[in-house]
Amino acid sequence: MVYNQSIREMKNSSEYKKYIYWIASNDFTSFKNDLESNNFELRPVKKTSCETLKAKKNIIRYASPEIFNGLCKRQGSWYRESNKAGKYLVVSNEKLLNKYDSFLDTTLSESDFSPQTLPDKSEIKKLINSEEYQSQRPNEWEKKTFKEAIMVRALFTLTGAWGLRDSLRKQWNNHRANHANFLNHEFTTTIDGEEVPYSVTNNNGVCSSCVEFFNIIDQKSRKMVRSCPGAVHFSNVKMEKYYDIQPMNTNSNP
Repeated sequence: MVYNQSIREMKNSSEYKKYIYWIASNDFTSFKNDLESNNFELRPVKKTSCETLKAKKNIIRYASPEIFNGLCKRQGSWYRESNKAGKYLVVSNEKLLNKYDSFLDTTLSESDFSPQTLPDKSEIKKLINSEEYQSQRPNEWEKKTFKEAIMVRALFTLTGAWGLRDSLRKQWNNHRANHANFLNHEFTTTIDGEEVPYSVTNNNGVCSSCVEFFNIIDQKSRKMVRSCPGAVHFSNVKMEKYYDIQPMNTNSNP
């Protein structure tokens, strides 16, 4: 399902923009030392990859490969099965030195985009059953646990992202469908002549928006992404906002 939207309706906020870099592990130490010698401070995140979005001014945030095995381990399976596996995620509030352009993967900026349509339950199931999703999803991603369900419900309810009747079971198909739409581009909007896929539920139905925020899947395509409740809690992204993900299309693979 495709609809057109005038670029005049699509404005990005100049106040919130992040530059996303992916650095091979054998390049990271020299990269870090060089930036520190140029008055940047590099701080590691401790819990989730989305904490890197707290980068500000001269403070650069980075996530080591081990972060994707931590709190969001199941969700991290998308990273572990991608061509970014083993690399460091680095987020800056400004574009870094030109010599690091080969590592610049994506930009993320706040947008005023609002979709004209979202899928109904039957269309959600169609997205999940699509060949693109079923053939590309990691098996581990589908293996949610009872322990995780309790932890997620407690966190998201306490933070107000979920209502009392929400649960991982209730939102499960929405979680899957959101990733699916970025793989098969069923629901898109036209921006600058490009059919751009977008998150197909409200924030409470999004899980692991890091997969799209940091361009781990659908790496060649621009994306309009809503944040998951976890990203809202652990970083500084907002509910009810779409974020415009624009790949540099230099080193990304399909």
